[in-house]
Amino acid sequence: MLFTLDHAFPAPTVQDRKSQKALREFCQKYPIRLYQNGEGVLHQVVAEEKSIWPGMIIVGADGHVATVGAFGAVAFSVDAENLIPVLENGQYTVQVPEQITVAVEGILPPYVLPRDVAFALVREFAEEIKGKAVALTGSLFERISLAGKMTICNFLPEAGVKTAFILPEGEKDQVDRRLQVKALEPLIAVPPAPNLIKTVKELEGTKISVAIAGGCSAGRIEDMKVLSDVLQGQMVHPGVTLIVTPASKKVLAEMESLGLTQVLREAGAVLMPPGCGPCPGKHFGLLADDDVAITTTIRNTPGRIGSKEAKIYLASPFTVVLAALNGEITVVNNSKS
Repeated sequence: MLFTLDHAFPAPTVQDRKSQKALREFCQKYPIRLYQNGEGVLHQVVAEEKSIWPGMIIVGADGHVATVGAFGAVAFSVDAENLIPVLENGQYTVQVPEQITVAVEGILPPYVLPRDVAFALVREFAEEIKGKAVALTGSLFERISLAGKMTICNFLPEAGVKTAFILPEGEKDQVDRRLQVKALEPLIAVPPAPNLIKTVKELEGTKISVAIAGGCSAGRIEDMKVLSDVLQGQMVHPGVTLIVTPASKKVLAEMESLGLTQVLREAGAVLMPPGCGPCPGKHFGLLADDDVAITTTIRNTPGRIGSKEAKIYLASPFTVVLAALNGEITVVNNSKS
């Protein structure tokens, strides 16, 4: 069992600080590991620190514990109140959801990332996967990294799935639906809901004032490399605030060893401590009424990152950083990169 301080750390309010102190006292009484010193966001810390295997069942008080489905584990989200009996007896009673197996085939085109695949799955199968356990298979998963698999499993709960996981290599299952990605374009989830998907081309020229990258959805080292590759030798648009949050201390350490943090800072990005960053709407970059943000975060419902009047577009790290560079949502062929 483990807890992490990630949504509101360092504490942005007095009440958050009181809650964190109470949590420390609780974890001292029971065999619970508490990550309390900025180790990072829950889902990345679990992936780095714990052994996870196919078929393992995980229960967590967060809406995106299915991120560990990248390892073949089956994870269920519960609210904090319903997590208590799980902590007490190590058991979780669940009505087994119907499973749907989706095969994702092909090689990703240039500038199309795993986040775009997640959006495509929601766009194509939103009604069919809602309320179900989504098993993912196909040739794409033989080619993409573990981080890419985590990105895909991380987003699917936003379409209402009960859980999502990658079928272990060599394990066969009846395929219910197929998605071919060889002609896939970069995609964006538009406000006010994460299941409203459009192509970048449809939104080209949309002005933005804030760009956010990192956290549990896209804060791993390959995501940071995407940001730095685009920004190398260039500057963030003067009308844009670019906020970057590494998913963990280990990611940050690797960024520093590779020189990525220097590239990002010199380009005008603002680096946050490892964790959730602005995503939960607690601190580290809240939006005002007239802000238009493009982010790699997980949810774009009104008020998610501050004002209910702000607009939040969800995209891949590449689409986000390109918009930050140009001050608007940009099709790659028209970019300055």
